[in-house]
Amino acid sequence: MLIKALCDYSLIQKKEVADGYCKQNVNYLIQLSPEGCIDNIISVEESKPIKNKNGKEKMVLAPKVAELPVRTQKPGIDGNIIEHRPLYIFGLNYNKKDGTLSTEDKTDKAKKSHKAFCEANLAFFEGLDSPLCRAYCNFIKKWKPEEHTSDPILLGLGSRFGAASVYYEFGFDTDKLLQDDPAFKEAYGKYLAEKQAAAEAENTELAVCSILGERLPQARIHDKIKGIAGGIASGCVMVSAKEDAFESYGKTQSFNSGVSEKAMKMYTSALNRLLADEAHHKVMDDLTLVYFAMKRDDVNESRLVSRLLTGADNTLNDTFAKALKGMPIEFPDIDERVDFYVAGLTANSSRVCQKFALRRKYGDIIDNIMEHQRNMAIGYEPKYISAGRMLHELVSPKSSNGRVPPPLLSGIFEAIFNGTNYPTSLLSTMIRRVKTDSDADNNHFIKLNNARAGIIKACLIRNYKKEDIKMLINQDNREPAALCGRLFAVLEKIQCDSVTGDLNRTIGDTYFSSACSQPATIFPILMKLSRNHMRKLGKPAFIYYDKLLTELNAGLNDRYPKQLSLEDQGMFIVNYYQQKSELYTKNETKEKAAQADE
Repeated sequence: MLIKALCDYSLIQKKEVADGYCKQNVNYLIQLSPEGCIDNIISVEESKPIKNKNGKEKMVLAPKVAELPVRTQKPGIDGNIIEHRPLYIFGLNYNKKDGTLSTEDKTDKAKKSHKAFCEANLAFFEGLDSPLCRAYCNFIKKWKPEEHTSDPILLGLGSRFGAASVYYEFGFDTDKLLQDDPAFKEAYGKYLAEKQAAAEAENTELAVCSILGERLPQARIHDKIKGIAGGIASGCVMVSAKEDAFESYGKTQSFNSGVSEKAMKMYTSALNRLLADEAHHKVMDDLTLVYFAMKRDDVNESRLVSRLLTGADNTLNDTFAKALKGMPIEFPDIDERVDFYVAGLTANSSRVCQKFALRRKYGDIIDNIMEHQRNMAIGYEPKYISAGRMLHELVSPKSSNGRVPPPLLSGIFEAIFNGTNYPTSLLSTMIRRVKTDSDADNNHFIKLNNARAGIIKACLIRNYKKEDIKMLINQDNREPAALCGRLFAVLEKIQCDSVTGDLNRTIGDTYFSSACSQPATIFPILMKLSRNHMRKLGKPAFIYYDKLLTELNAGLNDRYPKQLSLEDQGMFIVNYYQQKSELYTKNETKEKAAQADE
């Protein structure tokens, strides 16, 4: 489904670059003389505004985006027509320690790269009749890396010469660039036509494309996809059959896929464009989410999804507050009826792994995201909880990599976008975090907060059909697990109120995990302790808490459950959190929240 959708998306998009070209970041212009000498190397970076975490704009220097001939897809050393990589162009390594240039390295990579550059570009440019093409050829013939280890122009670039992702273009000046030269463009057009004819001749066995439904030459090797989290820098392939074990019916490599060369170019170029645009993708731990609407200009739809995932918008809490009150929500400049696609992708070394792909009407996607938020809403002042915040709360502060397990990660987003049940492991993982994490200041983790309680609440509502759970305490809920959770919160508050100053350790620190799992073992001990704490309270507080304890114990018939299931532990935690919020919240806040919860 995803490859077909990407091909359809490609057909309706305005072609950003001509066939045979690609967008490439460029930082510097190498100014050549007609004789092929370097006159100067000047920056072509442009000042652009970006937003920081606080939403404020600041100006930064960003690379210029140039249209260059397609870059190599082959692994290892391979030259491009009009090279942009400094190691290939100059054949020199930069030593960060002493700021020197050298041709030597352990694998002779600099020498091999420069040789590949010279061979590929001389073969193409030799004989092209234009001043700039001749100057480029002269540069290639004249440049001897070993003679330029002390070149003042190169050394003047400092550490940027050897920095990663710093690239170059050639020209006489900023308005006379090699890639724009008419002689080059004419020769490159002929080269592309000859290459296409040769490819079609090589693929003599025509077959019906499984994507386009046309009889076309099949793609033997698929272009690489760049920008997948965890993938190799050179890119990963989405369709690949390298080993003999993958062959069937005598078809080798990607001939097995039944995808034509035409369809391959369409889906790979579309996916690479989406991954290069921050409005169309978001990286969540090891999962790369890619999304797009089946329309020509889908920026508004995609940006809204990005905002909803990250919570990076000050207006989201206001929008969420309206949704909780049942008020209509309108997002301008979006088409709710358009088909919207979301794919979850990961990288396995050099291959792209599709974890899920779904299609829904855009309005349904937004409704499902907001329903997910409503399910998580808890307490007197519920806030919009971003997906990033969810993932953060699921990870132990002692974790070595700080990431959510991949099956759970992809399952969460599938549930959010589809409006289906959450992964079964979500509830168990969150309960484990609540029971085992501490409130110690040194790890900056809180055992139980609105996000953690909200996640558990959402799991209970959606997976266990506990629709009676509200943002605030449901006084009519007489389930033993719910009453035990409330009772524990009251006992903890009594202890805190009976002591002047701060407690080194509360009953929550000591008994929470056991009380959540085996109430019958712990609550008799806690009730006995509470009598000692109650004696230290003033008369109004004593009467208030005594009435509350009596009411809760009456609901339990003074019998505590021996063992709580996972579902019941969730009920315990949610009601504990709600009761604790109730005990610590001022009356005016309670009145406002009660109105929103109705």
